[in-house]
Amino acid sequence: MPSNRLLLAILLCSPSLLSSDLSAQERPPTPVIVAEVLTKPFAEEFSVLGRIQPRRASLVATETEGLTVQRFIDSGQTVKRGDPLFLLKNDELAAALAEAEADFALRQANHRQSIKLRETDTVSEQALRDDAYELARARAKLSGLKAQVDNLSIRAPFPGHIIQTFTSVGQWVSRGGDIARVIYTDTVRVYVNVPEQHVSHLQLGAETEISVDALGGAPVKGRIIAILAEGYQESRTFPVIVQTANPDGMMRSNMSARVQFRIAKERESILVHKDALVSGPMGQVVYLARDGKAISRPVQTGLAHQGFVAVSGDLQAGDLAVVRGNERLRDGQAIRIIRKHQ
Repeated sequence: MPSNRLLLAILLCSPSLLSSDLSAQERPPTPVIVAEVLTKPFAEEFSVLGRIQPRRASLVATETEGLTVQRFIDSGQTVKRGDPLFLLKNDELAAALAEAEADFALRQANHRQSIKLRETDTVSEQALRDDAYELARARAKLSGLKAQVDNLSIRAPFPGHIIQTFTSVGQWVSRGGDIARVIYTDTVRVYVNVPEQHVSHLQLGAETEISVDALGGAPVKGRIIAILAEGYQESRTFPVIVQTANPDGMMRSNMSARVQFRIAKERESILVHKDALVSGPMGQVVYLARDGKAISRPVQTGLAHQGFVAVSGDLQAGDLAVVRGNERLRDGQAIRIIRKHQ
């Protein structure tokens, strides 16, 4: 009895199975769009996050000690080279300068008198040389004191922005003491740490692209100006400095920036359109259009560039890879090409 029931079940199911097989065979070819597989030299690209720094930054210090008596700038202001920042006062130095000026005037008069007397042999040659020596000493002392007094006026060493000041009116500043911090941002530098596997392929002067997320907009061009010879052992990276113009001043010190590097490869790579890649249980697959059928080819993917991806696998230049309609394709499935992607 059980065997009869099993036979009846098979007979009841057979027509439906047969109908399913026939419908599968009669299914029309799937319409697809294809793109040609290419081979050409491929530039490897990678990006590294770094930090923007001004091309020039300086802690302006005093060469002469003194009392702060006047302030010409505040933090946040821009200055030109030579603009006054602070004025100091030093009474002892002023007195020493006045004494040196008087001494110089006396030595100069004595020397002139000795020259006239020497013409009549009234003084010896040695006396004339002694007066010339004393005059030279007085001139040197006066010149040094004038320089110290001039240094009481603290000026901007280059055009830029005042970031911070370190003294106020009425405060005594010691020699070598910091007065202000000035940065120049018309040109900025991005400091990044490049992985060791890439750094040996970089070249000084090579062009890069710099993107600042905080600003949005299109990337700006930059150039590699330094590749440091010593790296960081822990991260296996090497410092690289990229410089770019910043005429509008929008890129500010300590902003984050991403630098895109490009390394040209000597060998040609097989490139497929990025939409040709399909993820499967065994990894990435590309379907090729051959003789009206979809033929699957497992691939290993590499770097991407401008809408294409470098791959390795059983593909060659001129093959047609399916880029639309490939989401549910099966190996050997009938397809119909409706357009070739340009």
